[in-house]
Amino acid sequence: MSDQTSPFSNELRPPSHLADILASVERLYRDEVAPREAALRHRLSDEREYLDRDGKLHPELIQARREIMRAAGDAGVYSAHLPETLDGGGLGREDMICVEEKVYGYGCGLNPALLSWSEGATPRLLYCHDHQREQFVEPLVKGRKTSLHGVTESGAGSNLFDMQTRGVRKGGDWVLSGAKAYITNAFDADVAQVLAITEPGAGRRSFTYFMFDTREYLNKGYRTGRVYQTMFGDGYTGEIFFDDMVLPESAIIGEPGQGFDIAVMSFNYTRMRRAGMCAGWSQYLIEQCLDRVQNRQIAGQPLGANQGIQWMIADMYIDWLQARSLSLEVARAIDTPGPWYALPRPKDEIRKICALKVSNDESFYRVADRALQIHGGLGVMRDTQINKLFQIARNLRIPGGTDEVQRTTIAETLGLRFDQSKSVATRKA
Repeated sequence: MSDQTSPFSNELRPPSHLADILASVERLYRDEVAPREAALRHRLSDEREYLDRDGKLHPELIQARREIMRAAGDAGVYSAHLPETLDGGGLGREDMICVEEKVYGYGCGLNPALLSWSEGATPRLLYCHDHQREQFVEPLVKGRKTSLHGVTESGAGSNLFDMQTRGVRKGGDWVLSGAKAYITNAFDADVAQVLAITEPGAGRRSFTYFMFDTREYLNKGYRTGRVYQTMFGDGYTGEIFFDDMVLPESAIIGEPGQGFDIAVMSFNYTRMRRAGMCAGWSQYLIEQCLDRVQNRQIAGQPLGANQGIQWMIADMYIDWLQARSLSLEVARAIDTPGPWYALPRPKDEIRKICALKVSNDESFYRVADRALQIHGGLGVMRDTQINKLFQIARNLRIPGGTDEVQRTTIAETLGLRFDQSKSVATRKA
């Protein structure tokens, strides 16, 4: 649906200063995304064609995503969330909600590649040094390279202190040993950003981030493992290994011992991005449902004439409106002191960010569940966008800190902390 015919047109009123970037998103979708989606329809609409023989995302889809990323980078859309000092767009969180919901409002084809996610221009680039700008920062900001974020391990999820990956100083170098699991973009990343324990027992100072060129170090202490098939079969998730991998001091992001704070900032970013993502996808699903119930005939009447169906769509709208309204309120609170990436964050703000993630995760899941139900037999077909978004909605409640971790953090910031050894400071929250 166009903005003019959308039932949300009177509610989606972004500020006038975003007119140019939103017009750029429309142009990019029309000129860069839609033609590639049409050309690759056979791969996007058939899970047997979506993956290659090894179960990984098909190279044609990877290439299309990269081309879209570069186009979005040239247009100033891809890294609109980063400050201008990194050649980003300098937009705050409230503005980015408008941009994100515009991008995700097109569904879940190739359009998500218009914006950086975990595989691109992440806030960790803020901590990179001058000597890392040309090789890493600039191409990532412009969408010319992709990255992976190596934090999660098979035995270490929400509690970072359970990590086993170690970085040990040896002369002027560091030796990295360990493994990471469930890593997005594990096989195609040009750049790896990896969190390791470098000073065990030092609390928040225990961790350090390392960054390196994956092609340069492949089979030189660095290797990839098996592909994990997620519930929506992305072919994009896997494991990576470090076998006494030797890295120079220049590979460190920030400073030794600063990794925990950088990680927390990264997790905050992941949670905040749920706002526009879930709002856009929920809007898309509601529009798809409205189209179906107005045109699907049952016993001579539109499906939408059924009061039960009407109430389901009304509930979808309420979920969308509540989550979006909360997101905008939290975004304004974050932008007011600004910038959103500054550390440390006050407790009340952390609490609101956690509430934003839970609200969006669970509201979007309810919207997706009802959308699937309304689409009946078509909804349970795996190769439809309705079904894929349902699977994505369920998946989102795990990464970036589970919904349960968010609730625990909210409770702790309200004063309900009883076990100091398992406090909010130790969790991916």
